[in-house]
Amino acid sequence: MFPLSKLGELSPRTRMRKIVRILQGMEVDMAAGRLPDQAYLAALVMNVDHPQPVADAAHALCGLLEKGAEGQAILRGLNSLRHALLRELHAEPSEWDLVNTETGILDRTRARVYPIAVYLEDIRSPFNVGSLFRTAEAFGAQRIILSPRTPVPTHPRAQKTAKGAEQALDWEVRELESLPPDAGIFALELGGTPLSEFAFPEIGMVLVGSEELGLSPEALRLADLGLGRVSIPLAGAKRSLNVSVAFGILMQAWHARLSQTTR
Repeated sequence: MFPLSKLGELSPRTRMRKIVRILQGMEVDMAAGRLPDQAYLAALVMNVDHPQPVADAAHALCGLLEKGAEGQAILRGLNSLRHALLRELHAEPSEWDLVNTETGILDRTRARVYPIAVYLEDIRSPFNVGSLFRTAEAFGAQRIILSPRTPVPTHPRAQKTAKGAEQALDWEVRELESLPPDAGIFALELGGTPLSEFAFPEIGMVLVGSEELGLSPEALRLADLGLGRVSIPLAGAKRSLNVSVAFGILMQAWHARLSQTTR
């Protein structure tokens, strides 16, 4: 645990950020069934000396601790205080993540990672790149490879939608022709095997193409020499999906198959 004596050495805003990280770590621990040290938590809350509504959330949590509350009550109190601090910092709140409470970076040491990869060929929107990174990390992908014409995930707009996944996921930039042909390659593309019937590999790589043009003929040829193409059946008049939405559907299906085969 972070020594509370060091909080006083930090500037007010840095101290608030540190408390946010500690609180988020406690929330994650509680979700995993590990209860926080209540004496430590009570002392931590005493370091929250900011104006309302932060002070109100801190006082409410103190009241819960004094009454001997536990479980969901404490979890909600932690969450309320953390979000009050984030609003005071004018920071965009993160979602429910496994984080390293010292660095604030996603902690993949406690996550399940599969030997699967994603190749992004000429994705044009940095926002889509960030969303693709976030989805890939959430479903346990090991790495992402980007074509040289795809915005890198450190682009400010990509970071807005990646939500920290760009720091946790291995990635590199490579041309399509440098991919190994025996890597279990398949394509997310129209006209392929329906999602529910596709034989997802335990080790493999999915090719995802441009929002406007889809995958190049070269990428489709590479996939056809490998495991083929997979498609998402649609029912509506709109015959296509946003690339990040389609990728999310595919990754959930791939993850479900991997979960079944690796139990």
